[in-house]
Parts: sequence; C-alpha cells; structure tokens
Amino acid sequence: MTNNQKDSGVSDTMNVTGIIAEYNPFHKGHQYHIEETRKQTGADYVIAVMSGDYVQRGEPAIADKYMRTRMALSGGADLVIEMPVIYATASAEYFATAGIGILDRLGCVDYLSFGSEWADVEDYSSYATLFLEEPEEYRQILQEQLKRGKSFPEARAFTAGKLLFDSKPETAVEFLKEPNHILGLEYIKALRRRNSSIQPITVKRKGNHYHEKILAEEYSSATSIRRELYQYYSRNKENKIFSNKNNEKMFVNREYPVDKENYVAKEYKEGAFVNALCGEYSPFIEGFLQGNFITWEDMMPYLEYTFLLKNRVIGKYFGMNLDLARRFQNIFEPGLSFETLIERLHAKQLTDAALRRVLLHIVLHIKYYPFLEEAKNIPVPYARILGFSKKASPLLREIRKKSSIDIIQRPIEGKKLYAASSPQAQIYNVDIRSADFYEQIAARKAGRKPVREYTRQQIVK
Repeated sequence: MTNNQKDSGVSDTMNVTGIIAEYNPFHKGHQYHIEETRKQTGADYVIAVMSGDYVQRGEPAIADKYMRTRMALSGGADLVIEMPVIYATASAEYFATAGIGILDRLGCVDYLSFGSEWADVEDYSSYATLFLEEPEEYRQILQEQLKRGKSFPEARAFTAGKLLFDSKPETAVEFLKEPNHILGLEYIKALRRRNSSIQPITVKRKGNHYHEKILAEEYSSATSIRRELYQYYSRNKENKIFSNKNNEKMFVNREYPVDKENYVAKEYKEGAFVNALCGEYSPFIEGFLQGNFITWEDMMPYLEYTFLLKNRVIGKYFGMNLDLARRFQNIFEPGLSFETLIERLHAKQLTDAALRRVLLHIVLHIKYYPFLEEAKNIPVPYARILGFSKKASPLLREIRKKSSIDIIQRPIEGKKLYAASSPQAQIYNVDIRSADFYEQIAARKAGRKPVREYTRQQIVK
C-alpha cells in the first residue's frame, strides 16, 4: 500500500498512520510493528494513541505514561496521544471506539495499523457485518448460549461460527479467542460506524504468543516481559541502585547490616528482559527497580476501604451492578491478596479481565455516566498530547489546522476548556485524578516527592 492508493478526502500533503496501543512496556515487537507499518503504508508519521497509567486488562501500567511515551518515541513513534482512562480501562468495544474516534477526528490520518496473529483485514469483514447488524437469528442463538451458562465472549464466538461457517463454531471460536483479533474486529466496527476514510491494515505478529509467560529469543510478549521484571524486582527490592564515580550503574547489596562503607557492591546486571526491550529503556529499568510503579497489591488498601461502604454505593461504579456488588460484599474480607480475591470472584459469565476492570473503576472512583451507555455514542472530546518527536512539527501543524477535536498539550489547558459539570470535564477530571493517584503511590514507593499532573510537561525527543 503506497501514497497513490489513498482514498480521496484524506491528506495529500503527508502520509499519516495511526496505531492504538498500550506499550506496557514498549518492546522489540512494538518497534517491529512501527517499522512494518511504515513499509506497508509509506507513512511519513506514525501516531500512537496510548493508554495512560492504567490498561485495558484492568490493572496499573508497569510504568507511568510519560516513561512509556519516552520509550515509544525513541522506538519509532512520532506522536503519542493519551487515551482517556475511562475508555482505556473499559471493554474492547469502548477501547477501540475511543481510539478510532481520536484518530478519525485528527483530520489527517490515512491508515490504521494493528497487529494480528494470522489474519488479513478481509478476515474481519464478515464478523464485523454480523456483529454490527445483529440479525434476529444471531440474537436468538446468542441468547440460547447465554442461558446455557456461557460467557458473552464464548456465546458470541459460538453464534458467529454457527452462522458464518456452516455450523462449524470452532472456526470462529479459534479466531475470536485471540485478544488481538478481538481488538482488530472492534477497530473495523468502529471505522464502519464512523464511516471513516481511514484504511485499516494488519501487521502479522512476530515472536511468542500474547499470553506467553516465557521470554522468547527475539520477540517476547509484553506478558512475559512484565513477569520477568516483577520477578527480578522481587529478588532485588532490598537493593539500592546508585552510580559510581564512572557513572556505571551498580547495586548496593544490603545483605549485611553494617556501615555504608562496608556494603558489598555488585555490578548492576540487567535481567534477561533487557534483550526484549528497545528504544530508551535504561531509565525505565532503573526507575522500575527503584519501585517507581504500582501494582494491584499497592491499591488493595483503597479497595478495602471502599468495600466497607454499602452495596448501593459500590453499585454506582462503571461496569458494576447491584447483584455483582452484593457478590463482592459476600466474598470480600480484609487482608485478601488481589489474586485471591479474583479467584474467589471468578465467574463463567465474566472474564477475569472484566472483573479487574470493575475493581479498578472502584479504586479510581470511575462512576457510571449516562453517556457511556452505548460505545458507538462515546464522545471523545479531546486529544491530549503526551509527547512528540522534533521532526513531527509539520504533523502538529497539520493536526491543528484540520482536527475537529480539542487538542491539549499542557494539562492545565484541559481544566480551562470545559464547564465544570460537562461530560468533557468529568472525563478529564478522572484523567487528572487517576494520574495523580498513580504518581503518589509510585513516588512513595520510590522515596521521592510526587509530581502533580497539572505541572507535567510534554516529552519531546
């Protein structure tokens, strides 16, 4: 696909491709995706719409959005825009619709590129048509499967397979069990709903599987990298990183409770995960090993407090209902680890990711808002720029000229844009509050002073 293949109505001054991602953390597979995207589209610029401090699987990111922005820019992205946390921590449909909404309203994006396990764009078409139109036969079979105790994703996959593949549901079940395929399908649906001129393309994933927990030789999954990082941190969290006179990173091993001069210093050796990362990753590793991140265990005291409140209060949070709230109250007891809580809450009708998202909304006080009822009607009011490369100045000028969405480059700008009671202000206030929450916990763990979100500056590379 090249410049002369673009539809009419898109920018003829530059070629721009969008990617919707989390970069949790940014690794070689992500860099490969950007490089292949440029090859396929001839892109002059690549825009990444990225989750902020919390991700779609219902947990805090392994590093804050500024560190991950820095890594993405050094790894090939030209512009990073934050996806508002309400959408970034919702279902795949909300996540995709918000990402597409932002890219489409920038007014200059020609292509959307997303990773796929094996599928081409055409493979998504029949699914998208079926799920958008929802014919009567589809609804009937779906309800039958739900009544039999299947979760919604299972019931939907079975129904699609039965209708699209001559009563061979396993074909669709296999396709729709891949997280990247589910997201890709939602991207196609969102583009169709918006009647967008953005053209979707796929890049075949390299390396190990999305859920693979073991590092690969070349392209490792984000899951395996996070697992290795957390294990490495657990083994070394009593150690302190410092720089010697040659500015070489060292560990101070506090194995012996003696004077500072008698500490045993060991040369800082990065774990196996370092080979899976790329771009500007050293500050990320150093910050991580100093505890500059948060986990669900860090947030459990806040969740425990909320659980002390009445069911009717908990039921107000996004994704929650009263039945689920009562179930939480019956299961919950003080002192539970997060993993134990999820195990006890596990239900066939809800995925564990969906449960984590609900719990995250409780901690972040993300309440149900009427405008979130239907994903297709989600208003994406602004595009907040987290960072950009110096060479992307022409792209920023193009966006300012053609966008139909509010562009926010400094956090304080968003506060001044919207009336206090407006949906836009509600969405933005959640962004600011959630970012401050992440930063305060991370700063406390790392032994530093927190930085207020309103004082943050864009990353420029």
